[in-house]
Amino acid sequence: MVNFLLLIENNINYTKKIIDSGQTPQIVYELCSCIRETFCLSYSIRKTNFLYLFFQKKNTLIKFDGANLRYLGPDERSQALLLEKALNKVKNENKVKNDIWIKSTPGIYVRKFFDTSSFIDFYRSIALGKSIILTDNSYILEENVEEFNLNKTVIKIMENDFFIIPIYTITTKNFRIIESIKEVKNIKLLSLSKIKKVENKILYINFRKDQQRTL
Repeated sequence: MVNFLLLIENNINYTKKIIDSGQTPQIVYELCSCIRETFCLSYSIRKTNFLYLFFQKKNTLIKFDGANLRYLGPDERSQALLLEKALNKVKNENKVKNDIWIKSTPGIYVRKFFDTSSFIDFYRSIALGKSIILTDNSYILEENVEEFNLNKTVIKIMENDFFIIPIYTITTKNFRIIESIKEVKNIKLLSLSKIKKVENKILYINFRKDQQRTL
């Protein structure tokens, strides 16, 4: 099992019509690449992986459960449509109750939180292993975070570890949620500065996990 948590600052608004017209927002392409690298193999799905997308502005969480995923094709259009359907589930806030999972399609679920603190409480309840923040600007994390380095450390990926990846540059202005996550015990930092794209970072983590399975 590999757990990925992607932090996204703002909400995304798009429709099937926008996808079909070839005007899909760039952030959607990036998230589709992350979905693909988390789950898609040549002819199958990584059934033990989980992917969480947390949209910070609306405190909205989307969960992809590999064991129950259906309709997820290797093409960006199918991935974008599944994500769009999940996002539509939370557009009408009155229908999405806080702290309750609602199924969008098989294997994809959405829920809302009252605020960042309630999301952190939920995260603490499911983060049973290490919490590993993947970021290139480690200086912003300051003290009390153990740092891994690809050149010095062999990463052993345990079954319950969470890899947290902000889909933006961490600055002092958007640091609050990272500061909150730092309060979760057993948190570490992994610098993957040589791997630029988020989807390639996910690909690398899956590759390392596959290597461990063969040892």
